[in-house]
Amino acid sequence: MTAEKQQEHTSSQVKDELLHVQFGDFIFDLGQDELIHHHSRAITKLEPQVSQLLHLFVTHPAEVLSKEYLQDTLWPNTIVEQNSLYQLLTKIRRLLNDSSRSPQYIKTLPKKGYCFIAPVTRYHPQAKPINDSVINNTNVSEPNYLWLWLVPALIICFSAYAFFSQYDVAPETPQYQLQDVSYELGLESDVDVHISENLMAYVKDIYTLHISNKQGQVLHQLNSPYRVAFPTWQSTGSLLAYWRYKEDQCELFIMTPQGAQNHQAPSIACESAIRPVWKSSDELVLSVLQKGQLTPYLYRISQQDLVKLPLSMPRQSIYKGAVKVWNGDVFYLLNHANHQSSLIKLNGETVMNWDFPVWLAAYNPKTQAIITNDSSQRHALVATHLDGRQYEVYQTAQGLFTNVSIDQQGDIYTAIESWQVNIRDKDQLPIFSTSSIDYLPVSNRLGETAFMSRRSGVCEVYLHADNQVVRLSHHKGYEYVQFLEWRPDLSMLLSNRDLDLALYDRQGQVLQFTTELNEKIRNIGWYNNNTVYAFDGQQLHFYNLQGHLINTIHLDAQFVYFDAQAKRWLRLKNRILYSQDDLNSTGTELAKLTTQQTNLLHNIRLKNNTLYWQSSWSKQDYIWRLPLEAGQDANIVKQGNLIWHFDISPYEELTIAKMEALEGDIKRLVATSIKP
Repeated sequence: MTAEKQQEHTSSQVKDELLHVQFGDFIFDLGQDELIHHHSRAITKLEPQVSQLLHLFVTHPAEVLSKEYLQDTLWPNTIVEQNSLYQLLTKIRRLLNDSSRSPQYIKTLPKKGYCFIAPVTRYHPQAKPINDSVINNTNVSEPNYLWLWLVPALIICFSAYAFFSQYDVAPETPQYQLQDVSYELGLESDVDVHISENLMAYVKDIYTLHISNKQGQVLHQLNSPYRVAFPTWQSTGSLLAYWRYKEDQCELFIMTPQGAQNHQAPSIACESAIRPVWKSSDELVLSVLQKGQLTPYLYRISQQDLVKLPLSMPRQSIYKGAVKVWNGDVFYLLNHANHQSSLIKLNGETVMNWDFPVWLAAYNPKTQAIITNDSSQRHALVATHLDGRQYEVYQTAQGLFTNVSIDQQGDIYTAIESWQVNIRDKDQLPIFSTSSIDYLPVSNRLGETAFMSRRSGVCEVYLHADNQVVRLSHHKGYEYVQFLEWRPDLSMLLSNRDLDLALYDRQGQVLQFTTELNEKIRNIGWYNNNTVYAFDGQQLHFYNLQGHLINTIHLDAQFVYFDAQAKRWLRLKNRILYSQDDLNSTGTELAKLTTQQTNLLHNIRLKNNTLYWQSSWSKQDYIWRLPLEAGQDANIVKQGNLIWHFDISPYEELTIAKMEALEGDIKRLVATSIKP
């Protein structure tokens, strides 16, 4: 047998026979999905996909495994985003105490894949309790052919790394190095660091506020009965402001680094809020979401006075938040209808522009640049100077950037989050798996499911039918898809794209046209097989399938929805639900709903003469069910955190698109070199 054949035979034999393997400080039981620490004997039960990925690595030691191979093996016949693989890699590295920068086990080969670099040996569980001498002399009496092919394979692995690394494009200056600050299990988010003092604050698992130093050592912990968000330090003092969501109100609290409450502002009716900005030691700019629109206010602590800011902005532009920048001035971030962004003064004067939507922004006092998301929306950070000079700060493969804070040294602190959401079929098997930002599953009586995925800032519509997933839209823009409705005869789909409507058949998009509405769309639907409608809270527009406006009705309501089967309108106004054959008539009162049931009402579904919808209360999500017969009450079907969308099958089976395997860590980006 030639050396090449012997190596191939030995490699195949090892892969077939390995049921227990040892590498570094760990023993891996492939049959039981258990990872055992050699010294402590601690046993960790692995998730199936985590175990499967580790199995691939240890049975292919020193081999370069491509991302495509790993994805196809882990998710056969499933469309999956690249970030899903990164999540599994992150979990394995945490379990092994491994680092992507100085790896002991899994090495990243840029543009090529991953290589398991630790020596792997067989381990016999029937042996006596293991000690170092036994492990280091396993099978001493017979040749260990594993090493014969492992050494040259390691040489090949490192040679491949050197080869591909030399063709990597060096990042533009300044160059940043990513460091771990918080690496605990669970979700760490909404990080903010003090500009000069050694203080940091962040939210832990939604309900807990941590105050720590910048090294991540927790100094104080505040447990809240309600969700907390966006802690923000004073720049000239050491007070910390943060939001608390209670029922349909936003509550602003101010506390000391020791956890003592300093101030509580009057509650503000809101749907949500984003990070406040300290304008001075007594004033904050608050950005509050009300009636679907983010609105800027000035709040004076000493007077407890809240004043709406008269921000001058172009028509169809959206306010996205405030940023304290050069000389301590507060500017305002806008997104425009053409999907570009700008930074403006209160009087509307433009200071800076971006050619992509910006939603995340922080000022770097060291470089005097503004750090924002890039055009991918969440996968990278870019720096922009006043003169228009722009460069990439850092691109992450570990998850998505969700917020940024910067101190006077120029160190960038950021939360990187990752999650998994599965849309599942009637047998609870995943048909689509990704770390995307949104979903909108809607099934039909044929057993098909259409859904939306907003991947890298781009909304796409997919159809799962006959055990296949087909992408119906191919967009490169940023239009947001919020609604998806089947035609009554199930031959077409209707969706929105911002203020446009789009029609699809089973091959792809057929038509996209403007609604000519002035406000944000509240809901859309089919009036019949040849007519669709869109409603913005004031106007109800009807269109034919060529996209032409054929009728308009002026109507004041929270929503109107046409029941095509019963040939009637459902109209909600002042929390009373009416059934109307004609929108000009008074109609029949069906139910009186509560504030909790109608707060942030969305995701309307109608199945078997029963209405379903989703609401939010204290930032918790609720799914409601109401039989459409007079005198019936609405009841809760499901409640929980981070339920994005849901669907009801024709058999009234509930399907939920919900964040799963949610994780987040606080990272620090430190500049390692800056060119003059």
